[in-house]
Amino acid sequence: MPAEHDDALWPLLGYRIGQLAPDCIPLLTGVAGLKPSDDDLKALCAAFGTTSAAPMLHIERVTPEADRIAPNADRATITVADLAHVWQQFNAGSESIELVAFGSPHFSLTECRKLAELMADQRCHPAVTGIVTLGRDTLEKARQEGTVQTLEAAGLRLHADLCWCSISEPVFPSAARTLMTNSGKYAHYAPGLSGRAVRFGSLAECVAALATGRTSNMLPDWLQKKAQA
Repeated sequence: MPAEHDDALWPLLGYRIGQLAPDCIPLLTGVAGLKPSDDDLKALCAAFGTTSAAPMLHIERVTPEADRIAPNADRATITVADLAHVWQQFNAGSESIELVAFGSPHFSLTECRKLAELMADQRCHPAVTGIVTLGRDTLEKARQEGTVQTLEAAGLRLHADLCWCSISEPVFPSAARTLMTNSGKYAHYAPGLSGRAVRFGSLAECVAALATGRTSNMLPDWLQKKAQA
């Protein structure tokens, strides 16, 4: 796995793992050194669950019992080119963005704080709606520390106890034609559920789209260089 990457790595990786292990519990090796956070693991597992029917996965030196691999287990290698291919699958929509969807699965308090930091001195573009879904307990904690107020001042909407896979109009903006998300799970399900085109990117790339109303058709720099190597 590339040492240089952004948080988009984890949904891309989870999605590809599920494609390779659609009906068995996989063991992922080679990423423990990247020190994935709880939010990274959440993003990985959510994307994995869209392409695999397996109930769980293991990560070497991260999850318990990861050393109990069968000696004759099948093996597969995931390349950066594989991840680039998943990125392209997730990015069939246009460069013009009308909705940025955060919180599939629900945003954690840490993710809310990161989003607030990235939105500092920025506001949502007039033609773009930004929505965060999160649990009510997270919402309350974020409100108590002022994070909710920062996000709302930047023009974002926060909805508690709603899942993107069940959101429809009027909560889903009827004028939106292309949405962007940092969630591999929602990038997979959104076209069928919402009838809209989708773009996918890191949290920072989603914030850029939120502020400008546009995103790029180019692979992320870290992914492009490695995929072409």
